[in-house]
Amino acid sequence: MRSAFLFTTILLLAIVPFTNPATASGLDENSGITITASFDNSIEMTTLDITMPVTNNATLLDELKDETFSIFRLVAGDYPAYIESIATNIQFCTQGTSNSECSGATFQIEHFPSPFDHDDFEYVLSFGNNGIHWIISNSVEEVVSPVMAVDNLTGMYSDDITTLSWDYIEPDFPMNHSVMIYSHDSPATRENWNSMAKTIVSSSVPAGSTTFEINHSSNQVEREIYYSVTLLFETSEDTRFLGSNTLTEPVTEDNTPPLFIGELTASFDSETATTSLDWEEGVLDEDLSINIYRHDSELEVINPSNLVATVDASTSTFDVEIPFGEHRKTSYAITLVDSEGNEILTLTESSPVSNPVIESTISTTTATSLNAERFGDGTIVISWADNTQNPNAMARVWRSVTGPIESLENVEELATTNLSNEQFSHNPINAQDQAWYAITIDAAWGSEEVPWHDDRLFIGLNSMQNPIRETQEEVEDTVVDFNSQVLTSSGFRANLSDGSIITLGPMYEGEMVIISTSSIVDNITCYDVAGQGTSIGSNSDWSLSFDANQSGEKCLGLIVDGEDEIGFTLTWNYVEPVIDRDNDDDDDDDDDDEHRGRGDHDDDNEEVTGIILGLVIIILLVYLFAMMRSPKPEKLYFEEE
Repeated sequence: MRSAFLFTTILLLAIVPFTNPATASGLDENSGITITASFDNSIEMTTLDITMPVTNNATLLDELKDETFSIFRLVAGDYPAYIESIATNIQFCTQGTSNSECSGATFQIEHFPSPFDHDDFEYVLSFGNNGIHWIISNSVEEVVSPVMAVDNLTGMYSDDITTLSWDYIEPDFPMNHSVMIYSHDSPATRENWNSMAKTIVSSSVPAGSTTFEINHSSNQVEREIYYSVTLLFETSEDTRFLGSNTLTEPVTEDNTPPLFIGELTASFDSETATTSLDWEEGVLDEDLSINIYRHDSELEVINPSNLVATVDASTSTFDVEIPFGEHRKTSYAITLVDSEGNEILTLTESSPVSNPVIESTISTTTATSLNAERFGDGTIVISWADNTQNPNAMARVWRSVTGPIESLENVEELATTNLSNEQFSHNPINAQDQAWYAITIDAAWGSEEVPWHDDRLFIGLNSMQNPIRETQEEVEDTVVDFNSQVLTSSGFRANLSDGSIITLGPMYEGEMVIISTSSIVDNITCYDVAGQGTSIGSNSDWSLSFDANQSGEKCLGLIVDGEDEIGFTLTWNYVEPVIDRDNDDDDDDDDDDEHRGRGDHDDDNEEVTGIILGLVIIILLVYLFAMMRSPKPEKLYFEEE
């Protein structure tokens, strides 16, 4: 405790003589100023009465009005071993005091003395240049009880915790007490303790404890507060605060984060690879700053590790540079943070969180050339081109039956497959006449480790503009007023209808193809018979015949009769005749020798052949004529075999 006193013995003795100097003119110790001391044992307080001289000397009174005084406390005796400063720069009379008021005026000073080994003390009133003049009071016995309190109290706040620390003044200090901890809004003194408002923070801290923590995590606090620590014995509690068991400077406790009110917008410029953030208006407060975070919009709490930058609170814009090779969907959030590090990381609907923005510094990040095709068994094959160079990218396949897919609302997700497969097939359960497909991508890009869904849709690129028919196309039978068939001279026969595709098989030299109808029609035509662009036909007739020896080996047929028409396809394989060249040479050598002998025989053969051919033609004409004259040609001629 003595360390708190002012030990200035050597210095003061060098300045202040303790024997009365010779009387001098003007204000001095002989001017009639007196000081008396009295001690009240019940409250351990000394009262000092300082009386001004009774005089009408205006000069002396003016000097009193200009003079300042100091008061010291020292152990009574011839040789002062201890000096304590009680007060300095005291002015009793002032220029505003009249001479009559100053003359004989008494001023009272109350002092609570500190405990000391000695009990008898004197008080010195010092004034003049360097305190050259001094007046000593009477000796007074001051019996002050020992300090029964802790010492060196300190307080520190950090992360919702206020920590108080103190020391005991002696190692063998009695432990028959409990520790009381108080909080109050202003400094505590001996004089104001009983009347001041205060809160008991704890009354159950065990004796011998030297620390105590106050946890504010369960409630918000924002204040400057003082603390005092006293020791409660069975019959006493030392609240004189003679030592350092109360804080003289407050502890700043603040876990209340500042609230930012405003909106945040984000926009990405692909040309500059920069995302511009704008929150319209900053905050003029030197104690605050703004933290900028990248934020997952699906989460309700900001991840502190996603801090992008910290800027002055007065700022209202910030540009984020996006590195090359990134493709990410990002939302941004901003918070106000105070000097204690308090900020709101839990978001609400009113929190300043930006719209999601896609930041891309990669050239190709979507599927292209999307196409769909239906196969005969009903399988739909969706194909696309993958130029992303992202081997882990996954394609999500979408289907719509209401129109081109421009958003993922009211559409069906079919499956997820690796994007590099570049195709996906399925058999729709509810096949539709019109269906549209789209491809979006799940992937992590660049430095990102977490995949995200790029749901952007570009009609004609990764979303089909035109529909595909998933159902089997129904071909309506064409109803015409005539029947038709194809037959060959080798005996092949088949009925013709709209869309017929008929293969006649192999055909040889001299064989004929005949297309006939049950009645005369406007036109019968075969296209591409002798190659692309060629045609043969007959008009206003009931048949068309031609030699099978045609280079096209097919007939794209069309029969037209008024508004009725049918189209069909005939194909065949024409077999070229084989000629034996060796026998031809021998026959040529013998031709001259045998020509005459065989002349008559050849004439006979030609005559027989002509007769046979004539009979065949006559029979064919009769047959056809009979067919035309039949009352029910459908049953007589076109009966299915």
